[in-house]
Amino acid sequence: MSSQEKKEIILFSTIAIGLSSLICYISFETNNPNLSILSVFTPSLLALAFTAITKGRKGVHDLFVKQTIKRTSIKWLLLSLIGIPLVGFLAMLTSLNFAISMLSLRTYELMPQIVIIILIALGEEYGWRGFLLPRLMNKFNLFYSSIILGLIWGLWHFPAYLIGTGIPLQMNFMVFLLWVILGTLFISWIYYYTRSVLTSILAHISANAAFNYLLILPEFTGSMNTFWIFIFYLSIIIMIVFYVRRKDLIKGYSNVYKQ
Repeated sequence: MSSQEKKEIILFSTIAIGLSSLICYISFETNNPNLSILSVFTPSLLALAFTAITKGRKGVHDLFVKQTIKRTSIKWLLLSLIGIPLVGFLAMLTSLNFAISMLSLRTYELMPQIVIIILIALGEEYGWRGFLLPRLMNKFNLFYSSIILGLIWGLWHFPAYLIGTGIPLQMNFMVFLLWVILGTLFISWIYYYTRSVLTSILAHISANAAFNYLLILPEFTGSMNTFWIFIFYLSIIIMIVFYVRRKDLIKGYSNVYKQ
């Protein structure tokens, strides 16, 4: 990692968290919770600004086009789309003692939820996975890079948590942070083998859709039981993946940011 990349990581993270705090503060002061949704666009917009300044048009093209439109194995696309929802379904089944007949969705309405879910993923992933993760991976292995990114991503959510918008509210923030770190490890694992922001976007969409449509969160179920089961299953999957692929994901690091 060059000194320039280190500065970019620190500046990007600081500004992203600062902008999130500012937007949430304005939202709170104006008593307009809808304004807080604007914070979801800050990571990708910051990635655009940083890349345009430091790498010019070619860097912007590489970030938003080259990392999106590329040949990707169908297995990674499917894993991105159904991985988190499948874990969610398994958690629901477990909490229902595997009574399949009792399974149901929280809601069957597609609009406007699905539009918001897609916009959130687009607004964030070019920043987190497209810009920040490759730079971290120039210094650290994927495991440590993901832990660092997960902490940054979690802190970025904290202002919204303080004003009661945008994230699950009926759980302790440290529990939410645990999910963010696990989710980061899952999405980053896929990114490592695809180098595709598209898979990150799909995984982000599917995760948010799972929380919106499945009965996992305590605000929909009335308890933390299903969510804890979800966290347990996801933790097991992550531990198995990072153990089996430890030579790639833990023991080494990948110099991926080459422009």
